[in-house]
Amino acid sequence: MWSSLPSSPGVYWFLDENDNVLYVGKAKNIKNRIASYKQWQQTFGKTRRLVFAAKKLKHQILESELEALLVEAELIRTHQPPFNILLKDDKSPLYIHITEDIFPKVLTIRKKEIEKGQLKGMVLGPFPSAFQLNEVLQIARRIFPWCNGSTSGKNSPCFYYHLDLCPGVCVGEVSPEQYQENIQQLVMFLKGKKKNVVKEIENEMKEAAAQENYEYAAELRDKVQLIKAVTEKSYKLKPDLQMQLPKLKESLREEGIIYLRRILTTHFALPKNYPLKKIECYDVSNIQGTNATVALVSFTDGAPDKKDYRLFNIKTPQTPNDFAMLQEAVIRRQNHLEWGVPSLLLIDGGKGQLRAVLKVWQWSVPVISIAKKPDRIIIPLLPERDKNEELISLVNLKYHELALEEGHPALTILQQLRDEAHRFSKQQHTRLRNKNMFN
Repeated sequence: MWSSLPSSPGVYWFLDENDNVLYVGKAKNIKNRIASYKQWQQTFGKTRRLVFAAKKLKHQILESELEALLVEAELIRTHQPPFNILLKDDKSPLYIHITEDIFPKVLTIRKKEIEKGQLKGMVLGPFPSAFQLNEVLQIARRIFPWCNGSTSGKNSPCFYYHLDLCPGVCVGEVSPEQYQENIQQLVMFLKGKKKNVVKEIENEMKEAAAQENYEYAAELRDKVQLIKAVTEKSYKLKPDLQMQLPKLKESLREEGIIYLRRILTTHFALPKNYPLKKIECYDVSNIQGTNATVALVSFTDGAPDKKDYRLFNIKTPQTPNDFAMLQEAVIRRQNHLEWGVPSLLLIDGGKGQLRAVLKVWQWSVPVISIAKKPDRIIIPLLPERDKNEELISLVNLKYHELALEEGHPALTILQQLRDEAHRFSKQQHTRLRNKNMFN
């Protein structure tokens, strides 16, 4: 029973002599996890009883921790293994409840709510902790957005609609049939049937491309990329990997670019397959206007591209005026077409810095900023352009503030850009200050 086990993530289950499932578990390394059961002398109580009751062991190799968590929950739901209940300290495990509405909601519930016998719809789980369940739902909602808001037809967008985590039920942008298909794919994903989901979406993508519906095909391609990104071996669940700086794994960068593109196409007149290839970020560093520097850092495909970093030593003004300094740098940047044209401009700062840049920005490339405390994305609601493609007025410019949850891939990329620009500008400012001290 114990031999030839893989050193891979996956799930395992013990069976009795009649092939009844006794216990289901998951592990980052199945071989090491099962080896712990071999030390039966060091086990006690219910665990020791499990070891002696088990006659067979089966396992399934999976590609990631997330898949292992989902498959474990589905096997427990299907087989109701007695030792999973006995070995749990939590007497009221958590479940996902997908309601039976025309537009189903995705809710979290406790076991006691199931035992009341009044629930209609589908129940998935159990999950070992509220922390892990919330993480699973955060990941799933980015791929298969749903709406738990009102469907009364008031056409009032819910909070999650602005985060691109609601497909638009609350504003009538999706039909019941489209929404149900999305929920069915969500259910398959939550049951750990990743391959089935990917195959179904890829078939739908090919059909859309054959009908020359390229924008929808691109959306489906992005969905497949996200599923693959969060279910590959390098993708670690929290708290093993907080999606923080200084380095983002390639899969997380790809996920961040996909979501950042969705945000931009929602708020700017851009095609859904907008090629978000090159992002430039600008940051000002000075002390009371002296030794002022504006740094330009460039990311390509979500990763730093240091050959395209630039520094602008600001000559005017010699007073503390971040707005004017940014304008000078951006004007000078637009004189260098040989550096290439970015897909997005990111400004470190709030509405004032963003407005200042928009006043001198001539290219038809979107400009946003990232403000602090808390970190949030500032998106300008631009007025219409006149016949000469010039903005009519920026005096009464309005903005949309997008506060993504901490760790969101799109926010993480922007934070990395902002912090890298700050590091680079401060480095040059320090050089200039030290140089002037000895002149």
